[in-house]
Amino acid sequence: MTATAGSRRVPGPVVAIPPLQVALVNNMPDAAFEEAEWQFTELVRAGAGTRPVEVRLSSIPDAGRCEQVQRRLAERYEDLDELYRRPPDALIVTGSEPRCADLQSEPQWPHLARLVRWAAGATSSAVYSCLAAHAALLELCGAERRPLECKASGVYRQSVRRGGPLTAGLGPVACPHSRYNEVPTAAVTAAGFDVLLESPASGWTMAVAGGDGLTVLLQGHPEYAPTTLLREYRRDVGRYLAGRRAAYPDVPAGYLDAEGVALLEAFRLAAAAGVTTGEFPFEAVADHVAVEWRAPMVRLFGNWLTEVEARRAQRTWRRAG
Repeated sequence: MTATAGSRRVPGPVVAIPPLQVALVNNMPDAAFEEAEWQFTELVRAGAGTRPVEVRLSSIPDAGRCEQVQRRLAERYEDLDELYRRPPDALIVTGSEPRCADLQSEPQWPHLARLVRWAAGATSSAVYSCLAAHAALLELCGAERRPLECKASGVYRQSVRRGGPLTAGLGPVACPHSRYNEVPTAAVTAAGFDVLLESPASGWTMAVAGGDGLTVLLQGHPEYAPTTLLREYRRDVGRYLAGRRAAYPDVPAGYLDAEGVALLEAFRLAAAAGVTTGEFPFEAVADHVAVEWRAPMVRLFGNWLTEVEARRAQRTWRRAG
């Protein structure tokens, strides 16, 4: 409101709107830790556009971290107690490579379960990725994950459920997947979630449930860089060649053009014949990624941040009232 003094208008105080605070709880293994931090941070910032956003970094404690990751944690990350003391507007929790058949036997489980319960009341929205999405479903709804017959790895065209704020303005969408487990679509919808993105080949990719805090589940990986699936495939090939994996991995589906697939097939045949030099053709194959998913995923996260902003305003109004 503007006050007046005689005939002179005196402007009222300008209230600065604080930046949205998005906390990223990064639980990825050491080899992918910094990459996951960069991927999610860049996706949030790209989705924000000109909107001010502060990304806070945190991680579930893991005594087995390598020295390089331990240094990064000490320099850039806050512990979970600080996260609980200063709740962010929104939360993103990454997955991690599964270590146990039973989700509740995973080393991260006690921290994940507490985080999921806390975020439901303390934040405007929480996004759970991959293993963390399965943990959220188990903790909130009792929905169990189940192992897949073979790893889901590839980029899959998605059907989009229109009409809600998160999918507003989305054109054609493809999304990477990389996982060994799933929660069936029927169990997700029975738990009260709306599936917004899904594919017959990948199953559901994104599901949401409202309430005071919006819960967003991701079985896919919208944050992936163009070569992330190729790096994972190279890792799995290395495990096979080292005798730590029983079967040679399948090429990620729908990911590469025909020439890229042919390069990987030639490497596989050479490995089977015992004539490979061990030089995986990473750079040559990286030029043949066939699908672009970045633009729709930036739009999706932009829509999510808009929803977070609206929900933060509602929370502020209720507290003021």
